Amino acid sequence: MRDRFLRTLVVLGAAVWFITELLSGFDAIRRAPLIVCWIVVIAAAVILAKGSRQREKRSHECERGTQGPRGRPVRHKPRFDLMIAACLAGCLAILVLTAITAAFSPPNSADAMAYHMPRVVYWAEQGSVRFFPTHYLNQIMLQPFAEYFMLQSYVLAGGDHFINFGQWLASAMSIVAASCIAREWGAPARGQAVAALFCATIPSGILASSGAKNDYVLAMWLAASVYFALRWRKTGRMEDAAFLGCALGLALLTKATAYLFAPWPLIAILAPVGAPTWDRRFRLSTIATGIAIALACALAINAPQYLRDYSLTGSVLGSDSAFGDQRFRWPNESFGWKQTASNALRNASEQLGARSDAWNRGVYNFVLASHRLLGINPNDPATTWRWTVFAPPRNANHEADAPNRLHLGILLAVACLLAWRAIRGRDRERAIYALSLALAFLAFCAYLKWQPFMARLFLPLFVMGAPLVSTIRPLWIQAALCILLLDGARRPALENWVRPLIGPHSVLTTPRDDQYFADMTQWRDDWPAYQASVAEIEKSGCGAIGGVIGAVIGIDIANFQLEYPLQALLRERNPQIKFEHTGVENASSRYRQPVDSAPCAVVCLHCIGDEHRLSLYREFPRLVPEGRFAVFERKSEVR
Repeated sequence: MRDRFLRTLVVLGAAVWFITELLSGFDAIRRAPLIVCWIVVIAAAVILAKGSRQREKRSHECERGTQGPRGRPVRHKPRFDLMIAACLAGCLAILVLTAITAAFSPPNSADAMAYHMPRVVYWAEQGSVRFFPTHYLNQIMLQPFAEYFMLQSYVLAGGDHFINFGQWLASAMSIVAASCIAREWGAPARGQAVAALFCATIPSGILASSGAKNDYVLAMWLAASVYFALRWRKTGRMEDAAFLGCALGLALLTKATAYLFAPWPLIAILAPVGAPTWDRRFRLSTIATGIAIALACALAINAPQYLRDYSLTGSVLGSDSAFGDQRFRWPNESFGWKQTASNALRNASEQLGARSDAWNRGVYNFVLASHRLLGINPNDPATTWRWTVFAPPRNANHEADAPNRLHLGILLAVACLLAWRAIRGRDRERAIYALSLALAFLAFCAYLKWQPFMARLFLPLFVMGAPLVSTIRPLWIQAALCILLLDGARRPALENWVRPLIGPHSVLTTPRDDQYFADMTQWRDDWPAYQASVAEIEKSGCGAIGGVIGAVIGIDIANFQLEYPLQALLRERNPQIKFEHTGVENASSRYRQPVDSAPCAVVCLHCIGDEHRLSLYREFPRLVPEGRFAVFERKSEVR
């Protein structure tokens, strides 16, 4: 059943991609065409399921039991196992709590406000995922699959009420994938359950699973890729190679860090051609054909975005900075083993934050001492995000930088155990896989600058590492481990700093409009400006209920990119209102606007005091300052 779940997941992911790209070509990503497409997909799935049921029954007959009276298979009822039941109950409890959080909270992480959700709004307006003018290139050039799901949800539901369930579904399927990978390595049911619980209790994963980012979606596709790589190596079927290619392609279409994470575990699984890890029945030509099929599927899924990015930046992966101006470059500006060691030490320290200030200061001092020993600067501008400084880790309960200290310690202990076994000629396959995850971490550190709030980017490595925990066998160790994991999951599940379930700011009692600002505490002074700008536009008659139907509001985000709260609040008052970016002066300005009408008002974020930005809107006769926001109107105020 778990295998069927994962195959269905890949098919649905491919369907989301295909439907989005197909309708995008006709500017037809609207509610009616989406409903028709999904009816067709569901009908086709039902027909295929019915046609394959008898074949599946015959192929799995021997696995279900021996033949009984009248030729019917005798199914062996599994014995009740308290450990397995506890692990499954723990996973279910976490999923229920995060589902409640996702349901009662709007998308509200800072990245969601800046580019995840704005790109969804503009795509929905134009009925297409074509590029549009924007100051913030992340809105168009970054890998879009997670937002494809958000887009279809947004259009079908008429708002952002189900946006968070993309990450939640990814968390559930990652748990399934972790247990399946453990099974492929021969782990018993109890080991599979422990691996699933390990995956379910990753603190950064619990926090992210109720939000609108894409880290868990990437983790899901990478875990699925590992599973289908194992299946293909075992069966040699081209079907499994195609599923591997689709899962890998969807991972690459979700987040660019997949290019750093994916190769190593897949090489560890597939590279030893002709070794005992491959069935001797498979010829090299068969293996080469499977690899070709997998790569073709992955490239086909990414080809449309490759072409769009190439047309904008000259690179199939887009620019290496968010504004395309080299100011905030993600890659290191110099490379070498010292730069890699520096980033590895700093990134690892972010995973070690604890409640003890003494512990955090000790970790920090150790990292500084290591840098002095290596003769490198811990804040070298060539390897450090601009305007940031390395600091002690903290016991954060935020999806961006929550530490996974316990899980990291468990994985390191298991890796040491596997290395010892490999030296003695056992468990070499899992030992090589553990090494591949370490290499993926080092590849990340070798290429990308260190910056605060990067701890979340390592969630896929923890998810892919979860199956290794099935190696732990003694029952008393498994029981102690489960207790520790469940105890550590309570705080992330209940006291998410951005979306808490309990406390005075609980998502169950806080008004939805207020929750849009939950992750904007450092911009608290701007909260009134959003509300006042919305009120001013309503008073002007531009976009007000009963005012101009389908009115267009221009938004200038050159100085401040968190535009989605403004869009969400205005859309609540008038669902027909449209938006476009104004004052765009970069390469994306050549693209067509999402809507053809000229704006009747412009909101320029953080433009007060910026004479250049203000001078761009002289054709608007009325300027109303709202905090650091400037509201430009074409006509006098309507009373």
